[in-house]
Amino acid sequence: MKNVLFIVRTAPHGSAAVPESIRTCLGFGTMPFDIGYMLLDDATWAVLPNQSPESIGGNDALELIANLTDLGVRLYVESDALAERGLSVAGIEPEFVPLSQEQISDLIASADVVLTY
Repeated sequence: MKNVLFIVRTAPHGSAAVPESIRTCLGFGTMPFDIGYMLLDDATWAVLPNQSPESIGGNDALELIANLTDLGVRLYVESDALAERGLSVAGIEPEFVPLSQEQISDLIASADVVLTY
């Protein structure tokens, strides 16, 4: 089975990176792939609950990402980026696995396909 990794680096609002990566990931999720979805850098802001993106015509990034878990997509987030922004994934749904830089490098190296947004 092919291992596909989606990496999002841009903030969840103000660009189409999160919604477009999720649409693509949902499409891949219907195929026999092992899929991971990773938030790095400013994309980690997506784990902040109770945002109000509708005020700028956006969608709740965390709710969009939660849809991926129905297809068995593994969710990852960069632990250093969380710490830099004072964020935590403790107690939020869906569950994200925080990864160190070394773990991120290993995950990228083990993927057959890496799509970056």
